[in-house]
Amino acid sequence: MRAAVATFLALGCGWAAAILVPLYEFLAEEGQRGSRYLPIAYGLAWTGIAAAGVAAAVLVASKLRTRSAIGWTPLVAVPLIIESWLLGCLVALVLGSF
Repeated sequence: MRAAVATFLALGCGWAAAILVPLYEFLAEEGQRGSRYLPIAYGLAWTGIAAAGVAAAVLVASKLRTRSAIGWTPLVAVPLIIESWLLGCLVALVLGSF
């Protein structure tokens, strides 16, 4: 039951981050060169969200392979998702200001 709840929470966090990625457009000033860096910010965020899911799946698979309890293992994806979204936001903010 814990694994199901943890998976649901991790998927919910990933979904929320994916919905918030288009907000990067508000950070880059339109009409200036800063908007050309948005694909970099998008790429970092999407790659980080996907990599967090893969990392959680690999950890769950290793727990299954060793016949250990999965427990809250899928929650390892949540901080990775948040960090990747923040990294993309930072890139959009800093590079978008040039």
